[in-house]
Order: sequence, then structure tokens, then C-alpha cells
Amino acid sequence: MNQQKQPLDPENAVLNISLKKSSGQFIFLSKIFLNKFGKVDLHGLGEATKTVAAVAETLQRKHYVTIKKIETQTYTPDQGGKKIKLIAQLEVTEEGKIMIENELTKKKEEQQQSDW
Repeated sequence: MNQQKQPLDPENAVLNISLKKSSGQFIFLSKIFLNKFGKVDLHGLGEATKTVAAVAETLQRKHYVTIKKIETQTYTPDQGGKKIKLIAQLEVTEEGKIMIENELTKKKEEQQQSDW
């Protein structure tokens, strides 16, 4: 089965963080959202709140974004109980915009070369 990889084209600036991927993968996904929208809202429930914090902190430390707002909420799932929800609102910096464009262009070129 030869499936062609489709480029990620998010419809809105909300990235739901889970425990199924590493923080490194969510950092890369965040850059795609930042490139398209100039901002991203990272949403995480329960244990995934740690990943939200790690992704936001890493992107800010490397000067890609500024953290505009961090919000916590209590979420009540249909099954009952309560979970904590963390939302981090990030906005791309001018320096970050340039770095992200360069990285994504380089990644695209590498992908095209590997297809040969």
C-alpha cells in the first residue's frame, strides 16, 4: 500500500495535546499552526497538561513564541468525575516567524529529495 503523505492544513488555531505523541512531535505541530495562523492555543486534559506546559515553555525559551495567556479549567466528562484542563495561548515572535519558515522550507526540501 503506497500512501502519499498529505501536508497538515489545520482549520483553526487549536491544537489538542494528548499523551499519544511526544512533546517534540507537538513542538513540530505547533510550528505548523504558528506558520499558518501566527498563534496557537494548546489544549490538554489531565496528564496531558504536563505536555502543554513543556511545549509552551520550550517554544518560548527558544524564542519562537511569547506566552500570552495560561488558563486552567475544570472539565466534567460524561462518564463523571472531574479533570483539569490547561490552555496555553502562544503568539509567534518576529524572530520565530523567520525561524519557522526556514525550518519548514528545509523539511519540505528534504522530503522532496527523499521521494526520489
